[in-house]
Order: sequence, then C-alpha cells, then structure tokens
Amino acid sequence: MSRLQHKERAVKLELVAAIARSQHALARILESIADVAERSDPLARSLKENVERLARMQQMLVESAAGTRLGEQRRGRPAGPWLQRKACISSRLVKEDEE
Repeated sequence: MSRLQHKERAVKLELVAAIARSQHALARILESIADVAERSDPLARSLKENVERLARMQQMLVESAAGTRLGEQRRGRPAGPWLQRKACISSRLVKEDEE
C-alpha cells in the first residue's frame, strides 16, 4: 500500500469514527430531552425531523468515505424466511433420524 493510500485510509477511518461519536452524542441528547419532547408535539416533530436529517447526512458521509452504498432503511413488516421445499423436508428427516 502506498503512502498516499495509507493516509487516505486513515482519514476515512477517522471520519467514520467521528460519525460514530456523533451518533453516540446524539443518542445521549435524545435520552436527556425525551421527557420534554413527550409533552410537546411540535418539539417532538421538530426533533424527529432534525435527527432524520442528521442521520441522512451522516450516512452520506460514511458512504462517501467507504465508497459503497449502505442502502435505505425499509419500514414495514418483514417477510417470512424463504426456504426451498427440499431444504425443509431434509431438515425434518434429519430431526427424525436423531430421535
């Protein structure tokens, strides 16, 4: 690895570490103001929007540093596990043999 590549990698790691520290700080802030926000809908809504914005910015920074896309978070109900029928049958046969 060349000296430049080594330095570039170190800078990227520092950036990711800084973002992680920022996430921890944000979590502490949210915990400390959770009670206040619970009683005030406008404040809670504003906090939620700001946190979402900050999270998107941090994700973009990490993706830029890592050179890969992390993907978007999906909301909703997760699907059940997908297994081939053959896999299910063979696992039942193995269990029956063990008994």
